[in-house]
Amino acid sequence: MSSARLHVSAPVRRAALAVLTGALSVGLVSLAVPASATTPDYTSSAQSLAATITAPTTVAVDAFGRTVQGGWGTATTGGAWAAAGGDATDYTVANGTASMAVRKAGWQLSSSLPSVKSTDTDLRAVVSLDKAPVGGAVDADVTGRNVSATAAYRLRAKVLADGNIRASLISVNGSTVTTLSSQTLMGLGAAGKQLNVRLVVTGTAPTTLKAKVWSTTATEPADWQLTATDSAAALQAPGGIAFAGYTGSSVTNAPITVRVADVRATSTEASVPAPVAPGAVGTYVPDATTTGVPNGTKLTVHNGDLTITTPNTVIDGLDVRGFVKVAAPNVTIKNSIIRGRATSTQTALVTSASSTASVTVIDSELYNSVPGPWVDGVRGYNFKLQRVNLHDVIDMAHIYGDNVTIEASYLHDNLHYEVDPAQNNTPSHDDSIQIQKGNNMRIVGNNISGAFNTGIQFTQDQGTVSNVTIDKNMLDGGGCTVNLAEKGKGPFQGITVKDNKFGRTTKNYNCAIIAPTTTVVTTSNNYFTDGVVASVRKGS
Repeated sequence: MSSARLHVSAPVRRAALAVLTGALSVGLVSLAVPASATTPDYTSSAQSLAATITAPTTVAVDAFGRTVQGGWGTATTGGAWAAAGGDATDYTVANGTASMAVRKAGWQLSSSLPSVKSTDTDLRAVVSLDKAPVGGAVDADVTGRNVSATAAYRLRAKVLADGNIRASLISVNGSTVTTLSSQTLMGLGAAGKQLNVRLVVTGTAPTTLKAKVWSTTATEPADWQLTATDSAAALQAPGGIAFAGYTGSSVTNAPITVRVADVRATSTEASVPAPVAPGAVGTYVPDATTTGVPNGTKLTVHNGDLTITTPNTVIDGLDVRGFVKVAAPNVTIKNSIIRGRATSTQTALVTSASSTASVTVIDSELYNSVPGPWVDGVRGYNFKLQRVNLHDVIDMAHIYGDNVTIEASYLHDNLHYEVDPAQNNTPSHDDSIQIQKGNNMRIVGNNISGAFNTGIQFTQDQGTVSNVTIDKNMLDGGGCTVNLAEKGKGPFQGITVKDNKFGRTTKNYNCAIIAPTTTVVTTSNNYFTDGVVASVRKGS
């Protein structure tokens, strides 16, 4: 069985808020979406899991990025979901949505995270029904403090047959259910309507409750729609979170499925750090706070691959659960996350491999959310990476053509497999950057580490490599960090390595740069972190 080195990213990172859309149509008409792309039928709002706020106040996070039958599986943060009511087959997870099918009138189903306990919870989620009820009402309950099955504070969104919703803050204390605050929200219960819900349950004796419900097509209301305080003794204790669905006894069109997406619960003190303003390229060492999606950015989630075919397309604020292929010139991807998907085919998170295509990726995060040996970060040529946080792939950048710039970016934590099917079951050849062919490349002001094979590998496997500048980087990892192999194509021309700092984790001691005796590498002001000059070691 193959095994991989998996890594946890830096403890503090830029953070972004995600909004999940069912069809990629708003402002992105220049995208061609392959038939294999998965298009969800709901809209949701929560924080992207790839850019969560790192804080000890996180209670639970789950974007349901898995497929489960017979339950809801295990949350990204918060432990395993526990179902109650109905049969196991009534609970499923697919395409970013957790569902519970209430198959008969008068039935109630619920799913909770019993392992998380808090008295200070700010819970956000998206809830929806697969169809509007006929003949009665359906309750979609969001529980912000689930002390036990009979002790809880809940937000109840009662979807009425007339298309309205009665939103209520309720307490459940034994067999007593008390409505603490209630308001009818007109028109929000229409068939297929997707609802953002936010419930705050904080403090003890008294407990303060606040809630709001709004359509995913609308802006979050500035004011709380429902507020209340309560001091019921049984509820003044830590509790978990839960979701439930109940069909009224007069409902005539069961089964009705209650759907939940993008769950995020934190304490009320959690806040988004202010965006970090990085300095000039090469004057600082990039990390997770200066690369990736800037704090507070709203993201639109797209499930599936993207093929960009229109020149000058700008992708701004996407969370792509798939791969991106650039097939047009002057494309820009910024303030976005590209996290891939499961695959058994050699590919990359972003591919630009046509002489008529080019792309600039700015202030974005690229990583393989389904770890495997088949996925690189960026492949091709005619691309620029600027302030990109790139991690958890095999090769961070795999170059086989001209005109590549990588600057002010954080390339770290490669995946490495001792038994790699992409390498005929030998160990992975993971490099931070592999250059197989091309001219005119700049690698400037980056923080590059974590590769098992080589930090920057020149191979000439597909053709000659020339005019490459490696300047003002923090470089580490590999057998030797910079490795030039002519591969029978003759000496490299125009290779400059200057003003870099090299780490000390190479497998070959004191091997910052290795090059054949026939290749001249122009170097100056390269040092190891301990102050020793990093010179060129000559190889065969």
